[in-house]
Amino acid sequence: MRRNHGRRPRAAAVVADGHRLDHSQLAERAWSVANGLKNLGVRPGDTVAILCGNGTFSAETILGAITAGAIAAPLNWRWSAAELEHGLNDSQARVVLADGEFAPVARQLVESGRTAGVKALVAEGDQYDRFLGPATPPELRLDPAKPAVMLYTGGTTGASKGVLLSHTNVMANAFDEIIDTDMEPDDITLLIAPMYHSASLLCWFMPHLVIGACSVFMRRFDEEHAATLIESERVTNGFFIPNMVRRMVISGAWERRRTSSFKRLYVGGATFRLPDKEAVRAVLPSTRIYYQYGLTEAGPIVTRLRPEDMFKPELDGSIGQEMLLNDVSIQDEDGSDLPDSVPGEICVRGPNVMIGYFNRPEATAAAFRNGWLRTGDVASRRDGYFMFHDRLKDVIKTGGENVYSAEVEQALYTHPSVAEAAVMGVASAQWDEEVRAIVALKPGARVTERALQDHCRARLAGYKVPKRILFVPLDRIPVNPSGKIMKRELKEQNLWADAAVLG
Repeated sequence: MRRNHGRRPRAAAVVADGHRLDHSQLAERAWSVANGLKNLGVRPGDTVAILCGNGTFSAETILGAITAGAIAAPLNWRWSAAELEHGLNDSQARVVLADGEFAPVARQLVESGRTAGVKALVAEGDQYDRFLGPATPPELRLDPAKPAVMLYTGGTTGASKGVLLSHTNVMANAFDEIIDTDMEPDDITLLIAPMYHSASLLCWFMPHLVIGACSVFMRRFDEEHAATLIESERVTNGFFIPNMVRRMVISGAWERRRTSSFKRLYVGGATFRLPDKEAVRAVLPSTRIYYQYGLTEAGPIVTRLRPEDMFKPELDGSIGQEMLLNDVSIQDEDGSDLPDSVPGEICVRGPNVMIGYFNRPEATAAAFRNGWLRTGDVASRRDGYFMFHDRLKDVIKTGGENVYSAEVEQALYTHPSVAEAAVMGVASAQWDEEVRAIVALKPGARVTERALQDHCRARLAGYKVPKRILFVPLDRIPVNPSGKIMKRELKEQNLWADAAVLG
């Protein structure tokens, strides 16, 4: 921030809902937040919780908390009151900074006495304006090994845990992104995913800040609004989860707007196969596509598939190669490296990998083995590229065979009528587990269960073909902000009347 304040003071830094801050203004706003926190008694290592949607408020408060030496903890505004209570207590938040939309629920919790560790709640508006301190850099020397942010994860599998990432972790990931995905100082990125999500905060906002580029915020995703912003702000790149990409293509929003400025499309978080890529190329022929794989604990990006490899048929389904500063290994259950083409757990180490889970030493110890972070994901390596298979927990054991649910989902996604698909195991007296699929079709599309089964049978071994396929409306498929289908929530919907879903 200090460097941008001096070198690019009048260059745009943040654009949101008609509000604009250049790099001089953003730095000074963040310094004011940092000094305001110091005046409230916040000391290095304290947690500052931030509850807000995307916008200038999120940018300046997160940066301000980090600049004060505190741990910035942007919390999930989609949480229920009970989940937010857990987050505030679990993070040991000392101060809460909340925007106008979410301040009421935070205030209700704080005033109820159920968040005893919170000493102050500062709400956007007059109170926030009075809280701000001098717009000068605070006199503080930061230790790069200390935590900078705490991001909560675990939304697809269970209770959320706070992931601690140091200043070094954050900067290492930024360097990886800038170098390996071709970011430039004159870039204008479109930020759609919430800033409590690691991809939005650490893979797009922070790297663009480091090089003095600009971030355009969307508070909530809307196809037409996204395309309008690309046109009006001359956006050069943006991160879209696959679900958003499909919605943009289906809606025709990209085609209705002038998108010649949009040079790079970043995709990640879920399956993105060749039919999706070809659909994008048909409407954005000059846009280069990058696919990224990662997890919050890794800081978050582990691998990337670059544009020059994107349309190679032999790499369809590949998550690419390791980022510049990462080491990636495919390991067996004992931690030994596996040879090419043999599936195993993706393990990663590097300067971007987390410090650990906040106040969870046992969970932290379980996440590492011999210095390697265990991702819980299965892949194999082939000719220097990683081929993703599945989450370890999503492997279906049917009739003595292992079926990777992601492999079946990928086969379903190659059908032109399928918008979203989730494959899971269902308890079966005959097979132990039975492969089944929940599918949402594209608007106006029609296809039968038998036709989809035949489509899969042409691409998969017979035991991998779903024995049952349930069709549901697209809005019945729960998706989290990272683009992952929430299978746990799908299972809780009890969609199968004849059997219990395992897991």
